[in-house]
Amino acid sequence: MTNLCYYTIKTKIPAGIVEGTEAFWFDNEKWLIHNGQAQRFEDATLQVKNIITDAFLADEAGKNYLKKIGITAFSEGFEMWYKCVVGALDETPDFVDGNLTADAYNHACKDYKCQHRGKFCSLTPGLSNYEIETLVALKRGETIEHTAEMLFISVAGLKSRIEHIKEKLGATNMASMIAKAVEFGI
Repeated sequence: MTNLCYYTIKTKIPAGIVEGTEAFWFDNEKWLIHNGQAQRFEDATLQVKNIITDAFLADEAGKNYLKKIGITAFSEGFEMWYKCVVGALDETPDFVDGNLTADAYNHACKDYKCQHRGKFCSLTPGLSNYEIETLVALKRGETIEHTAEMLFISVAGLKSRIEHIKEKLGATNMASMIAKAVEFGI
């Protein structure tokens, strides 16, 4: 990961994305990393914009959900789709060879009160952000005690959280839980 300050974006971005395109929603705007360069969606080449727009147009389930909630205008639907379906910045490109390869981590929406959470964004495992934060911390291989301290929760609270995460992921133990998290791109 590297720090990048480009336009108004100040965040850690994956330094290794040079193939494919990582699209993400940041600071209430559409962004992407293409050929190793972070840029606003509006500043991208027409080819890259078309790849992402085509993925939106091909998402029948997403378009049906938008229609169901009364969003029929293309621009409003595309904005919500980009935010909710493409979602967060991660280390795996969302578009490789023009095909959408979004993973579950993309759907780690920070809007905890969103009425569409888990319906439109396709939260495959249905993980909340604090659960994702927990998985990321546990992947580092720290002890339960140290992880609980890092997350500012009690050891009992962390153990309870781990049990809920294992249940959501269908994991039988910590190793399979971490393996499934990795599989989801976390």
